[in-house]
Amino acid sequence: MTTKKKKKKSILKSRFYQVYFVVVAVALVAIAIGTVWLRGLLADYESAQPVHAAQEVARLFETGDYQRLYDLDTSAEQIAGGDKAFYLESMEEITSGKSVEWSDAFSTDEDVRKYNVTLDGDKFASFTLVPSGQTTRRGYKLWKLGEVTTYVTRQEPEPTPEPEPEPTETEAEPEAEPTPTPEPVELYECRVTVPSGCSVTVDGVALDDQNAQIAAGHLFEDGFLPEDVENPATTVYVYHSENENPSVEVADETGAVVTPKADAQRERTWTCPMKEDEALKQQYGEAAYKLGQRIAKFMSKDANKNAIMKVCLKNSPARAIFDNLSNTFATPHTSSSFKNQEVTEFYKLSDTCFTCRVSFDYVLKTKAGDRVFPTAYTFCVVNQNGKGGLYNLQIY
Repeated sequence: MTTKKKKKKSILKSRFYQVYFVVVAVALVAIAIGTVWLRGLLADYESAQPVHAAQEVARLFETGDYQRLYDLDTSAEQIAGGDKAFYLESMEEITSGKSVEWSDAFSTDEDVRKYNVTLDGDKFASFTLVPSGQTTRRGYKLWKLGEVTTYVTRQEPEPTPEPEPEPTETEAEPEAEPTPTPEPVELYECRVTVPSGCSVTVDGVALDDQNAQIAAGHLFEDGFLPEDVENPATTVYVYHSENENPSVEVADETGAVVTPKADAQRERTWTCPMKEDEALKQQYGEAAYKLGQRIAKFMSKDANKNAIMKVCLKNSPARAIFDNLSNTFATPHTSSSFKNQEVTEFYKLSDTCFTCRVSFDYVLKTKAGDRVFPTAYTFCVVNQNGKGGLYNLQIY
């Protein structure tokens, strides 16, 4: 009896190991097949990323391949007027010795990718990518070049004056005393943008229709504010001064002196802001700055956009912007920080609407060192049903 039990146990044990090894073998085969399939899927997804097409276009600028750029540049005709040699010579001269960099730009259209190209930090060109109509094996759409635009102004060469014919012996006359030519006076263009109703004085000259070009405009772009909110009017004064560093004075409608702000990017250019609402700044300044931080952290993949979407009003332009905002091309980094923070331009536009501006330097710590991204946002906040929310924004 004991021998039969032992034999039965031995048979059961043998069958158990047979089934066990079959299951293990099947599992290993499934894992191997799944790994190969997943690796192929990831490779397919990676190959479809628009950054690869963008790198191909950006390489034309980085390597100075202006022969090909001439055929792609939509502004080539305007720059060179059909003169390809002039275009190539101009590009070589403009880019010589300068550092070329490119980066992605904001786009509200999910089927259009925008990129900027800079020379030593100044915007030089831009290009777009659009779907090519083709897909990868697993259905991911591929990208192709849309448009290339360079921002170069054509400089026409000065005409060479024709030499005057020399007088013959019969036409020879005594040489007259040369008339002294007055020294040309160099004039410097000054541009001052102020809220309409302000008075502007440059080097003691009060600007008006007689000595300044005046162009009416508005403080914000069309569509930035709700339809029931009036867009504050602005006036741009353009004046030509003999002084390279002119003095500019501005007074508001009440006669109070207002300090204009110099443009860091353009010489002799000033902007005079509206009068800030200090009560709004005290009440919402910290919240506006934190919102700006959240947006920057989302763009660098350090936070999701759930907290941002909660402050956006329903069916607002701000919500549409964040629905389409992508952080696919975030710079790899190990940490981030904020410097030179500033919250300004709190303007009360109505009882239920105000705007403000948040700016800072966003610093990302990378393997190659710190990368600094100057960042600024203008927010439009609307109060609905007793609660304020983000209606729109501009990203700089």
